[in-house]
Amino acid sequence: MRGGTGASTTSLTALEIGQAVAVVKDASGNPVSGTIVKFAETGGSLLTISPAAATALTDASGRATVEIRAASVSSLGATTITAAATVGTTPVAAQKSIAISSAPAASAVSPQLAAKAINFLDTNPADKSIVIKGAGGNGRSESATLRFRIVDANNSPVKGVLVNFAVNGTGVTLNVPTATSDTDGVVVTTVSSGSVATVVVVQATVNGSNAVTTQSDQLTVTTGTATQAGFDLSATKYNLNYRQSGDKSTITVRIADANGNPVADGVPVVFTSDFLAVGSSSRGGCVTAGGLCTVDLVVQDPRPADGQYVTVTASTRVGSGTSISKAVRFTANDVSLVSLYTGPTAASTTQVTAFTVSAAQCNTVQVLSLFAGTPAAFPPPAGTAVSVTSSNPTLTAALASQATIDDVLSDPRVRTRVDLRFTPTTASCTVGATSLVDVSFTAGNGIKSTSTIAVTTVP
Repeated sequence: MRGGTGASTTSLTALEIGQAVAVVKDASGNPVSGTIVKFAETGGSLLTISPAAATALTDASGRATVEIRAASVSSLGATTITAAATVGTTPVAAQKSIAISSAPAASAVSPQLAAKAINFLDTNPADKSIVIKGAGGNGRSESATLRFRIVDANNSPVKGVLVNFAVNGTGVTLNVPTATSDTDGVVVTTVSSGSVATVVVVQATVNGSNAVTTQSDQLTVTTGTATQAGFDLSATKYNLNYRQSGDKSTITVRIADANGNPVADGVPVVFTSDFLAVGSSSRGGCVTAGGLCTVDLVVQDPRPADGQYVTVTASTRVGSGTSISKAVRFTANDVSLVSLYTGPTAASTTQVTAFTVSAAQCNTVQVLSLFAGTPAAFPPPAGTAVSVTSSNPTLTAALASQATIDDVLSDPRVRTRVDLRFTPTTASCTVGATSLVDVSFTAGNGIKSTSTIAVTTVP
């Protein structure tokens, strides 16, 4: 138990404001943070506990603190405060008794002279953060309320004290420059944000006594409205499987303001798509949390034809009503259309069905570089497996490139390069010998296409 001076005590006066402090530890004696402690009076109903819920959360030191004071000037006697919490699954509790004595006789000294200290109480919003002017709404505030308490030498609240406020910093407006303390010794001021991100503190000073002064905790002004430059789209996959209903890509939108800060929580973002399905049945878009939100793009009808992109557009509105947006293009590619071509773009229309190896390079690796994709030069679906088999054991055929198709991000899309390695041995080194090599492409749902290459030995 702490008295008005902050020292440990077992008694308070009827006008004094004290604190009940509980320290929660585990079985090993280590402090437990983030635990709710419930305080209660088990004596003669002499006290008022603040906050009204009589609960507090333990900090990193395991401490939970509430404010206590006599319920009235006539609430005299002895009572007991109990603190209870649960550590893991184990309930724990402690208690301490306290005496409430009569307050000292009222002084004829004026309130201005009786005031000996100012204590900063709290800020609303509790996170001590407001948003830039024009960025309010959806739970975001452009103003903050700050409370201070004026006390005398006994830490009892002093009514009728005139207090001046000032802002240390720029970029905010002080709405209440002076205020008079109420019966609880409390004075209140408010500040409103401007157009820039900043950090300020509010100073409270007893009028006529510069020695009696204090300042608030830091108040942060941040997070303006969304900007086009700070509107970012990304996805987990850009080339989907046309043949696999339910194949999906998770799209993330990240939004920053003109100062590079993530926008406040609650900014709605709408998504549209010309093919497939985007969003959910309950919401076609998403709402930001931590400056971002996500939706899924899912393969289903309507599906695009080969060469048609799936364009997904995300948009939101800023405070002025202006819409900002960004689009990203996907493909939904049919693995059954995949073949091997001589070039990566649609300008290369020749499918490769034959290749020659040199008998003069018997037992030597010979490499063929081709491009896998559709007639419109779209790549195979991301994650498609590539395999090579030879019909002739004397002609070794293998992949010289990786066995899985990467997600292609280039726009416009191009076919994916596939390198094949051939090594003729013994009978395959005979001029005129022909072997068949199958290059297979298998999508994630098992659908496969195969390109067959006739490999002929020449001098």
